[in-house]
Amino acid sequence: MRIVYILSGLAVLFTTLAFAHLLHHYFLNAGDAVHSPTFLAGVVIGVVVGVFSLLGGCLLLRHGR
Repeated sequence: MRIVYILSGLAVLFTTLAFAHLLHHYFLNAGDAVHSPTFLAGVVIGVVVGVFSLLGGCLLLRHGR
C-alpha cells in the first residue's frame, strides 16, 4: 500500500508543477488584463489551489503523518 501513496504523491506533485508552469505563463502573457481585479482574483485563487495541492502531495508522500 505504501507504493500507492508514493506514486499518488509524485503524480500530485508533477501535476502541481505543471499547473504552476501554466499559471506562470498565463500571468506573463496577460498583457493589460493584469490590472483587472477579476484577473488578479483568479490568479490568487490559482496560487491558493496550487499551495493546497503541493501540501496534499507532500502529505501523500509522508503517508499523511
